[in-house]
Amino acid sequence: MKNRQLALFFCTMNLMKALVLSGGGARGAYQVGVIQAIAEIAKENHLKNPFEFFCGVSAGSINSAYMASTCDRFFEGAESLVQLWGGLTSEQVFRTDVLSLGRIGFKWIEELSLGAIAGSTPGRSLLDTSPLYQLLSSNLNYSKIQENLSNQHFKGLAITALDYRTSETITFVQGDPELSSWEKPRKRSERAFIQPEHIMASSAIPILFPPTPVGNRHFGDGCIRNMSPLSPAIHLGADQLLVVGVRRETEIFPVPQNLTNPPPPSVAKVTNVLLNSVLLDGIEVDLDRLSRINEFLRRVPAEHQSNLNFKPLQSLFISPSGDIGKMASQLGSRLPRVIRYLLKGLGPLEDASEIISYLLFEKEFMNQLIDLGFGDGMAKKKEITRFLLESRPQSLDWEGF
Repeated sequence: MKNRQLALFFCTMNLMKALVLSGGGARGAYQVGVIQAIAEIAKENHLKNPFEFFCGVSAGSINSAYMASTCDRFFEGAESLVQLWGGLTSEQVFRTDVLSLGRIGFKWIEELSLGAIAGSTPGRSLLDTSPLYQLLSSNLNYSKIQENLSNQHFKGLAITALDYRTSETITFVQGDPELSSWEKPRKRSERAFIQPEHIMASSAIPILFPPTPVGNRHFGDGCIRNMSPLSPAIHLGADQLLVVGVRRETEIFPVPQNLTNPPPPSVAKVTNVLLNSVLLDGIEVDLDRLSRINEFLRRVPAEHQSNLNFKPLQSLFISPSGDIGKMASQLGSRLPRVIRYLLKGLGPLEDASEIISYLLFEKEFMNQLIDLGFGDGMAKKKEITRFLLESRPQSLDWEGF
C-alpha cells in the first residue's frame, strides 16, 4: 500500500492554473464578483492563492494586476477589489464636467470641418481619462507585484495592448525570468515592470478613450485585433485556464415582425456592433478554437500523442447569466448628464445600451454587476472547486482536456 501511494505521488503533477480576464470597460465589475466567488471557494478549501498566472486584457488588466499585487492574501485582495469597484463613480474614470467635454467636442468639430485649413493637432478621443490614471496610481501597489513574484506566490502577470504604430498585439509580461517569451505574426511578448501606463494602454477603448503612451509608443485597448486572448496564458505555460467573460454566452435578439420597411440603424446601433466585435468576440472565438483542438487531441491514439508539439488544455468559462447591456440601458439615467447628451446625438439611448454598459461607472450598476458575477461564480461552485483542486496523473487521459 505504501509503495502504491508513493507511485501515485510521483506520477501526479500539479496543474499550472491561469486566471484569464477579458475586456469591456465598466463590465469589468462582473469579473470582480466572479473573483470574489473564487476567493470564497479557495478559502473554504484552504488555498492561499490558486493561480500561477494572471492574464488580463482591457478592463481585465486592472483586475489581473490588482490580484497579482494581492495574491499573497487572495481572499483579502478580492474583498478589497470589490470595495474599489463597488464605490466607483464616472468622475473617477473620466472627466464629466461640461468644460472638459465641451473642449473635446469643439476640438472634434474643428478637425472635422476645418482640419485641413487649420492644420491643428487632431482630437484623440471623446473622453479624457486622466482621472483613471490617478485611480490606478493610488489604489494599486505595483511594488507588491514584484515582491509576490520574488516570494513565489505566483509566476507571471501578462497585460495585453495594441501598438497603434505597428498594429502588433504586445503582451507585457512581469514574471519569473525562466518564463518563455514569444514572437508570432502580429503578436509578441515584452518583459516589463507593470505600471499604471501599461494598464491604461490595455484599457484604452478605441474612440472613447485616448491612446496611451508607453515609452515612445502609443497603445490602445488590448482587445483590438486580438483573436487569441488565451494565448498569453498558454505561452506562459498554463495547463488550466479559468476564463471570465463579460457577455452572456448565448444571446438571443428578438426579430421584429411585420416590418416591411425597417429604418436604417442609428449611429449608436452601429457603434454597439463595432464595439462588441472589438471588445467581446475574441474570447468566445478563442475558446471555441481551444475546444476544437482538445476534441482533435482526444481522437489521436495515445501511442501517437507524444509526437505532437502541443498538449490539451482544460478550460472553465464563466460568463454572465443576465444581459448586461439591458441592465445598463435600464440605468442609463445614472450616466452624467453631459455623457447622456452626447450619446443621444448618436441615436436613441436604447440603441446605445452596449456603449452605456462600457461607460456606466456608477455605484448602482457596479454593485449589480458584482452581485451578478458572485452569483454566477457560486452557481458553478462544484466546477470551480474541481478546477482549483485538480491535479493530473500523467498516465491518464483526463476527460475535459
